[in-house]
Amino acid sequence: MNRQHWQQTVVSPCETFHLWQGEPLYMQRYSHVLKYHEPGLAPARDTECAFHIDIQGQPAYAARFIDTFGFYHGLAAVRDSQGWFHIHPDGQACYPERYRWCGNFQEGLCPVKTDSGLYFHISYQGQKAYPEQYLYAGDFKDGFAVVCNQQGLHSHINFQGHLLHQRWFLDLDIFHKGTARAKDERGWFHINKHGRELYPQRYAAIEDFYNGLARVETFEGALFTIDHAGKAMTQLHPARQKPWQTLSADMVGFWRTETIATAIQLSLFDYLPGTSAEIAERSNLPKTQVERLLRALWELDLLNFQDTRWHLTSKGQLLTPQEQSFLAAAANMWSDVNIQAWRRLPDAIRTDGDPPLPHFKASASSQKQQQYHRALDGYSAQDFSAWHIPADWPSHRTLIGAGRTAKVWLEKLLQKYPHQRAVLLGENHTLQHAVIPPEIIARYVLSPHSILEPWPQSANAIVLPRVLHYWPDQQALSILKNARQALLPNGKIYLFEMLLVHEHPDGSLLDLNMLAESGGKLRFLTQWEQLFTDSQLKLIANKPLTAWLNMLVLKAE
Repeated sequence: MNRQHWQQTVVSPCETFHLWQGEPLYMQRYSHVLKYHEPGLAPARDTECAFHIDIQGQPAYAARFIDTFGFYHGLAAVRDSQGWFHIHPDGQACYPERYRWCGNFQEGLCPVKTDSGLYFHISYQGQKAYPEQYLYAGDFKDGFAVVCNQQGLHSHINFQGHLLHQRWFLDLDIFHKGTARAKDERGWFHINKHGRELYPQRYAAIEDFYNGLARVETFEGALFTIDHAGKAMTQLHPARQKPWQTLSADMVGFWRTETIATAIQLSLFDYLPGTSAEIAERSNLPKTQVERLLRALWELDLLNFQDTRWHLTSKGQLLTPQEQSFLAAAANMWSDVNIQAWRRLPDAIRTDGDPPLPHFKASASSQKQQQYHRALDGYSAQDFSAWHIPADWPSHRTLIGAGRTAKVWLEKLLQKYPHQRAVLLGENHTLQHAVIPPEIIARYVLSPHSILEPWPQSANAIVLPRVLHYWPDQQALSILKNARQALLPNGKIYLFEMLLVHEHPDGSLLDLNMLAESGGKLRFLTQWEQLFTDSQLKLIANKPLTAWLNMLVLKAE
């Protein structure tokens, strides 16, 4: 056989040798073989070790390894007792380093994983292509590769390690003919090389474009093809649910809220695992009624039923122990919002403008307020975990936070930066039951004060995380003016808010909730910019942190 004909070989069905024109290529038999790659070598293993073989079926070199893989661009990934690395066709190592894992070379670079679990790309000589390290790095294609940062978000880099478009996604694919599959909190879609979506829709699953069309699947199970503008072209399968079924399910969405809140109020989650009879006895409730509630929680994937016993699912475990779970407190809070606030939504919509509404949390009992605060503190902690602290943050020495949602943010900042001091401003009911961690109590002051009135302190940095969306424009403007007056020279104001955009409706239900709850609102960027102008503040940075949170950095004009 001509040496150049190795491309025409195939692996035998038993994967222990190779075939050429339907006949065995050689006499030897191995435990396992893979395809031949340039320069005509194939990975093989016997009962003891792994190596590469030539087209005569003979080992190509004397070295032996634990694992061997195909040659790409003249180099192959192998593993020995010291770790992973690459070899030349003669079995010699390309570089002295060893890794926890190696990929294959594509377009001159290869992803590797270090013993610390971080990824980066190396050159043919084993040199790092750039200084950054990631939780994941994929192969290069057409000049770009996907990387995943410490927050679990994905973006594209070029050969020098520079970000292509400064945008980050929950999941991401390499580019295929100029577009890439991307995923955010709403689902899958396609982006261009600027990181911008080609269309506003989101899908449960999508494929790459093939000659101008891509197959997609909706969350309702419909399959069809779309063009680059997102226009539906050919339906392949209808949705599993009819439109009236989906609408009906939306109408009874409150069933879910009230079912979870009822189980929390009866402390049901703390009585699991157990049989229906055991749970009824522990809760001192009728077995028949308890079992009906347990089955509803099963449908919500909070419990499962196995061998006559009820068990918490991973989702259900987030609600226990109830006295510590912020989501258990949130269930009661959202039930109260549903009962007390949303009932007045029609009247709020009939009113011209956005007048402030009486806040039901202010008049709640002490026990209820403890629940509300535990829920808000929990949500704030989740927001902060996704936050990239600005590079200049250590330069701030004095901080002011406004409202209950700022409590956790200030705590975490003080714990990270021992040189900082902070004041939290808020109404009496928002600061009630607030407990300051002992390690920062000397640097953290709770100051009961209406944030609508001029502030009694000044600071280098003012933190407003999800505060202003509780207020209509007039009150939000007053708060911004007070913040500006409290800002020391060269200080900054940090707003953390979800922005509405015209391209999709995300956040619109929360916007209605704020209208019903307090007369507040979510805003478009242009609406924020008008408030900043009216309060003599300048927007100097707008950084998306997640799909539901942007950081707006302001300074005095």
